[in-house]
Amino acid sequence: MWHIIGILVFVVIYNIWRYNHDDDNPVETDTSDNNQIIETHTEEAINTRQLALNTIERIGSEPKYTEEGRIQFEYQGVVFLMEAANDCMFVNLILPWCHSLSKFDIDEFARVRQVVNDINARGTASVFYGITDSDDVAVHIKKNFLLVPQIPDLEDYMKLMLDTFFRTARTLNLEIEKCRLHECER
Repeated sequence: MWHIIGILVFVVIYNIWRYNHDDDNPVETDTSDNNQIIETHTEEAINTRQLALNTIERIGSEPKYTEEGRIQFEYQGVVFLMEAANDCMFVNLILPWCHSLSKFDIDEFARVRQVVNDINARGTASVFYGITDSDDVAVHIKKNFLLVPQIPDLEDYMKLMLDTFFRTARTLNLEIEKCRLHECER
């Protein structure tokens, strides 16, 4: 019993000593790990908004600014909006108007509401709708994700995030159509 207590006391004292001495005398070596740390600090100097703009350009799109300060770009023929702030490592990506309907079509609105709730419960992107100035209800898809320079292969990461929108929009339209057909069968 005393041997176990003695070993535990030794481990605790050793860790306290090591913790105090490692902070006092940092050793700088020029190893590949140290070079990696230096490169990481250099990459962190790039702000999130600039990183988003650079990544959008590298995937072959041309970013533009909207009046609201959002970044607008086209990818595979579809217009996306991005909100990127320099003081945050996350960005919001939005696919606007992926579906629309008349606000007076109660049956269609009920179908869309059901499908939106189902997708939001199971998916990684958020689907939401809003009433416009006209008689339309616009359905949008939004995803919030991390965008930092430490992500390996940032272009493929961005393409993967964009592909999520295409899958979600396809699911939305298919499920709405399934609801319509199911109602016709009754």
